[in-house]
Amino acid sequence: MKLFFIRPYLHFTKSQRLGLFTLISLIVVLQAILWYQPLWYVPEPLPKEARVWLQDTASERLVHTYKPYPIKPFNPNFITEYKAFRWGMSVASYQRLQAFRAQGKFVNSTREFQEVTQVPDTILKKMAPYFKFPAWVNSFKKSKTQRFMLAEAVQKKIVKKDINAATAEDLILVRGIGPVLSERILKYRVALGAFVAMSQLQEVYGLKEEVYETLLEHFAVVQPPVLEKIKINDATIKELGAFPYFRYPVSRNIVAYRSMNGPIRFEDLTNVKGISVEKIKIIALYLEF
Repeated sequence: MKLFFIRPYLHFTKSQRLGLFTLISLIVVLQAILWYQPLWYVPEPLPKEARVWLQDTASERLVHTYKPYPIKPFNPNFITEYKAFRWGMSVASYQRLQAFRAQGKFVNSTREFQEVTQVPDTILKKMAPYFKFPAWVNSFKKSKTQRFMLAEAVQKKIVKKDINAATAEDLILVRGIGPVLSERILKYRVALGAFVAMSQLQEVYGLKEEVYETLLEHFAVVQPPVLEKIKINDATIKELGAFPYFRYPVSRNIVAYRSMNGPIRFEDLTNVKGISVEKIKIIALYLEF
């Protein structure tokens, strides 16, 4: 097929061909310059402020370093249930110490602490460097007879009262507790039904650590209380919410977990969102599964 109709558009004069060739050559040269520009282009130096900022962002000074929380020395006679759990003591070891202290006795050395609690050597090795016994313990270690006489005198002096039978007047006698704080302790006891462990006093708002330590010297859970247990598999959200450890939305999570997985057992408590893992053993004492 002959393309006669486009022939007029393909015919160029000599000057037109020269101009077209020059234009194409110029385009090729410009493209080559732009393509190879990074090879010879030198960027302008950054301002001093920008260089300092870049150095700071790359330095380790911006990485927050967490310092380990220092462990303070403590008297093992007054160790709380939570602290014992953190150190790795078993429930049985802690209960042996509490039974020993309920007799008005004190452990006065690392060896005596292990004899009473029967903690393994691995646990004792971690705890022993932080034991802090009263000054009089060291001064009387030389005389066995004097040490026993002093322990007997302390035993006669301190007679602990049952915290579940304490009145507001009894609590106010403790240094650091006034009418307001004593009322909070009693209200919290009513909300729980009874204290099953002295460590629960630490949950009372406004109770300082030093006041709590003083309370341990004068009060204890002398007898296991008779509790009206909560039927966790039958109670409603409202009934569960009346329990201090199951405030809403924990009570809602319990009912939701129960409806999806069936009756809750003790080992299921760790799967319920919002329940404190550290307090599960105490919470379980208030429940009926």
